[in-house]
Amino acid sequence: MPLAFPSHQGLILPLWRRFPRRFDGVALCVGAAMPDAMDFALWPVRGELGQWLGHSLLGIFISIPAGLALAWAARRALPVKFISRLDDRADVNTNRPIRAAASIAIGAFSHVSFDLVTHGNFLLFWPWYLNNRAFPSWWYHTWTAIPLPVYREPYPVAPHTIAWTLFSILGVWLFFRCMRPLPAEQPGD
Repeated sequence: MPLAFPSHQGLILPLWRRFPRRFDGVALCVGAAMPDAMDFALWPVRGELGQWLGHSLLGIFISIPAGLALAWAARRALPVKFISRLDDRADVNTNRPIRAAASIAIGAFSHVSFDLVTHGNFLLFWPWYLNNRAFPSWWYHTWTAIPLPVYREPYPVAPHTIAWTLFSILGVWLFFRCMRPLPAEQPGD
């Protein structure tokens, strides 16, 4: 999985950068973290970390109310300069709740979609069916494994780990690139 922050946000922010009036930048970023946030919150219920309800189509829709609350909290807790950067090019009075809810869902869907190619298995959008053979056999060749206290089985280092690393680097780069002012927004122009 790409890092929950800022990789997943960076992978979806180019959509906001291209169409700022159609997307709520803060909600898009919150939505991109919601699958991991939901599965982390459900860790005590499930007894282990990993993809589950938050990484399913059902989880995307269930996460919208919590995502709206987290976006509201982020607007009040994060530095004004950071939040205003994500909101400055949008007409904040036009359909804000609908745009925010849609942005959360799109951000969460992007998270689930990018996780598809960065994991050794995938839920295929259904939290009660783990598909361990969604990819060719070479995808499952484990080079080594790292025992982690929050997972039942040691975490495999395999081809998906390369995809995880590349998407994480790309996401971080895109996040910081998208947060830069546009050339027309440079001070002194």
